[in-house]
Amino acid sequence: MSPPTGGWASPLGASTILFLLSGLVYLVIGALAPLLHDRGIGPTMLFISPRADTVLFGAAPTDLLNDPALSRLRSLLITALGGILVAAGILVIAMAVFALRDGERWALVSLALAGVAVLPFWVLVFRPYVAAGAALSLADLPPFMWVPAALLIPASVLGWIGPS
Repeated sequence: MSPPTGGWASPLGASTILFLLSGLVYLVIGALAPLLHDRGIGPTMLFISPRADTVLFGAAPTDLLNDPALSRLRSLLITALGGILVAAGILVIAMAVFALRDGERWALVSLALAGVAVLPFWVLVFRPYVAAGAALSLADLPPFMWVPAALLIPASVLGWIGPS
């Protein structure tokens, strides 16, 4: 991997690194989700966090997952989400490494638009939790939701500044 135009310490290099980190978060969490969703903290949550899921669904996730049909549905959905996250991670990493680091504006615009496009969907996910009275904090949210969102603005701004 050659350094981006202007070097890794340039704004474009920093932007490339931030988008790479976003892609890695998607890739790692997506790959691990199907393997770990029934281990460790996995069985204590349905989607967001044990506390928030309990507020929304009216019972502790561990109790709800005693239902074999719900447990199977959750497993299928987590596996599908994992696959989507792996695909998104590969695409983000490939675009950052093979186009953005070379200063291709279309790659920056595409990466930024993809990052912005997912945000309304997170709002749709959070709405039922908030309506049910769950006060969501950053600790409640899975990293695949908040890490790429937090990196989006600095990565986009640095990429726009360019190689400098």
